[in-house]
Order: sequence, then structure tokens, then C-alpha cells
Amino acid sequence: MNLKKNILIISAIMLLVLSIPVMAQDAQDVSETVTEETPEVAAYVNGEEISMQELEQFAGVRNILMQLLQSNQEFASVILQTEAGQNVIEEFRKLKLEQLITNELLVQEAKKRGIEVSNEEMNNIFDQQVNALKQQNNLNDDQLEQAIQNQGFDSMDQYKNMFFENNMNGFLVNKLREEIVNKVEVSDAEAQEFYNNNQEQFKTAEQKRVSHILFDEKEKAEEVLAEINNGADFAEMAKEHSTGPTSENGGDLGFITADERGLDATFRDAAMELNVGEVSSEPVKTQFGFHIIKVTDFREAGVRSFEEVSSQIKSQLRNQKQSQVFQNFVEGLRKDAEIEKNL
Repeated sequence: MNLKKNILIISAIMLLVLSIPVMAQDAQDVSETVTEETPEVAAYVNGEEISMQELEQFAGVRNILMQLLQSNQEFASVILQTEAGQNVIEEFRKLKLEQLITNELLVQEAKKRGIEVSNEEMNNIFDQQVNALKQQNNLNDDQLEQAIQNQGFDSMDQYKNMFFENNMNGFLVNKLREEIVNKVEVSDAEAQEFYNNNQEQFKTAEQKRVSHILFDEKEKAEEVLAEINNGADFAEMAKEHSTGPTSENGGDLGFITADERGLDATFRDAAMELNVGEVSSEPVKTQFGFHIIKVTDFREAGVRSFEEVSSQIKSQLRNQKQSQVFQNFVEGLRKDAEIEKNL
């Protein structure tokens, strides 16, 4: 056997032997991230307990550290076996505790206001959850029912009860937020002022409205192009022959620009060379097939009018104002609350 190969094998064995006790020690360190000295209660919020167990579950420190240990043992060892690393873990716990405290305050406030989730709302929420599960996993009703049972649930009703038991506080907080921010409005004057002060955001490049007909074969594209050149209606030809998803609306792709992202560069460049009413002189080949392209409209470069963007501006400003209103509301809750932290 080759000496160099022997040395490599021995080195690999030694590395493995040396790493086993280190990994075992690190795994033990992970399990001891919560020790006997750790308080059972992480915090009191207006007299309500947030247990250390609840914090650990929310923060997921152990899972994070175990994943880190598996992906980068050396880095995990530094985190687990140094004072600086332990400080990072502790600061992360404190961050997650603050989030739990805020959530507890919001839940308390929602209950204080008598906010509830009605049976109708719960049914709508659960229907959305079920539909999402079916779409994400490509399941029908029977397959989803079987998958739920495979997870240890006796029935869909049992899964539904568990779903709301685990998520009801979140739904209450969502309803509370809606109640707090639903009166936020943005006036026309505010939107106009934003528009006037942020003209750069609304500048547009030259745009052309483009339609196309997509073919799998060049010969068929050339045949249809000849028909169009002889007077056949472009949109009708698209509906009849195009293999692309825009066939139903006559091949219309809407307005594009010279630097349009998401379009094949060859297609985009060929389209931008055409004038309104012109059709490409020959099929344009891309990764998707062969295209006949037509430009149907044109917009000069400029600034979009306030009327075009006013609804967009109002939505943006409303979201910003709602976030600020809710943040102020949360700060008020925290200021008036009795909070005792044990970390």
C-alpha cells in the first residue's frame, strides 16, 4: 500500500477518534444550557408568569445549538465552551424574552377589551389552513386526512382543536392590532406632499406594450408570420396558435422597458427595436421557443402622474403610519405594566 495513502488514512482515523469525545462533550454542554441554577420563572407580566420552559421552547436555543454543532463543530465549541459564547446565548434568550413579554401584554390587553375570535372566523381561518396544507403538499381531502392521522391525530377535529389551542393568542393579537390601527388614514394632501418630495421614485423609462405568439417549431412560426403579413389579425392568431400562457388574451404581455427584468434578453431587445404596429420580420428564438413579436403601444420616458401612483403612495404611507401607531401603543402598554424579569 502506498505510504502517502497510509498516512492519510491514519490521519483521518485520528481526527475521527479525537472528534468523538469533543462532540459528546459539546452535546452535553447543549443539554446543560438550562441548569439547576436557572429560575423556573423567566418573568412576571402584570402578575402572569412566563416560565423558563416557555421561553426555552419559544427561543429554541437547544435546537439552534444542536444544528450548529452538526454543521460547524468548531464554531459550536467556541459558543458552548467560552464565556463570550455563553454571553451570546444569554443575550439571545433576553431578546426572545422581551418578545414574549410584549406578546403577553398584547394578549392581556385583547382579553381585557373582550376581543374574541368567533366560530365563523375560526372556521374561515381553519379552511385557509387546510387549503394551504393541501396546496403545499399536493394532497386531496382523503390524503390530507390520512396525513393528519399519521401525525398522531385521531381526526381532523382533533387537529383543529390543537391548531387553535396553539395559535389562538396570535389570532387575538392580530384582531387587537386591527382594532388599534384601523382608523389610520392618509389624506390626499399627505400623498401629494410625498409625491412632490420623492419625484425620483416615480420616474419611468421608455416603455413599449408588447404582444407575442409562441411556437415550439420554427416552421410553424414562419407559416403564421406569413399569414399575419398577409393581413391576418395578430391577436386572433395568438389565441389560435400560441403555446404560451398569454394566448387567451391575444398574446399581450403589457408594457416593458429596455432593462426589464424577468424577460429573456433576446426577446426584450428584439421587442424594443420595433415601432408601434410593427411585427418582427422573422421568428425570434429564445429558450422557450420561437416568438412572433408585435409592439402595440408606446409610452415616453418621464414621471408617472400623481393620479397613477396616488393609491400606491397612500398604501405605503398607511402601512408606515399603522406600524408607528401600533409601536407607540405597545410602548404605552410596557410603560404602564408591572414587569419583573429574572434573567
